[in-house]
Amino acid sequence: MPPKPKLKLMVASTVYHFEDQLIQICGILSVFGYEVWNSHIGTIPVHPGRSNLENCVAAAHDCDVFLGIVRPSYGSGIIGDRSITHEEFLEAVSLRKPRWFLVDRDVTCARQLLKPYLFKKDKTRTTFKLKKNPIIDDLRVIDLYHISIQDDVLPADRKGHWVQEFYRLPEALSHLNSQFKDTKRIRQICEEMNTP
Repeated sequence: MPPKPKLKLMVASTVYHFEDQLIQICGILSVFGYEVWNSHIGTIPVHPGRSNLENCVAAAHDCDVFLGIVRPSYGSGIIGDRSITHEEFLEAVSLRKPRWFLVDRDVTCARQLLKPYLFKKDKTRTTFKLKKNPIIDDLRVIDLYHISIQDDVLPADRKGHWVQEFYRLPEALSHLNSQFKDTKRIRQICEEMNTP
């Protein structure tokens, strides 16, 4: 019986000031036996007749497994109201992909500090504006975190909303090791969730 093709694992993250860490993350996932898709390392399947946004959203649509990383930087690929990474997250969540998320501790800390200023009691956003600062560059990183934890879904109805906080890269790599090293387990999860 021929071997099964490698699972296609997309790593969606902003890039700037995170390049070396992304290379390490993608490298360890590749060593585990995944076909890793990431724009920074140049492994996203590119269709020359599509925009960068279209290619990245198509990759989020076509991958078997999705890893989203929420960082303090929102990203430079902003088209309209959202970044490319934001659109990738929305695609993976809307399709109920087998997905895992990492979040930088600075994002969770900023969310807790800014929550009283950002949200009304009904959870709608206020008009609060963020001044330039060295911690987070855009309030939409908190929106990415909310997508990841499914903040708009009743807690009892949430699935696929585990988001692992990390402060240093070794913490993120430890989580990835515990989650992704056993490719048979991930393949079984994909089959249970009706994905190839």
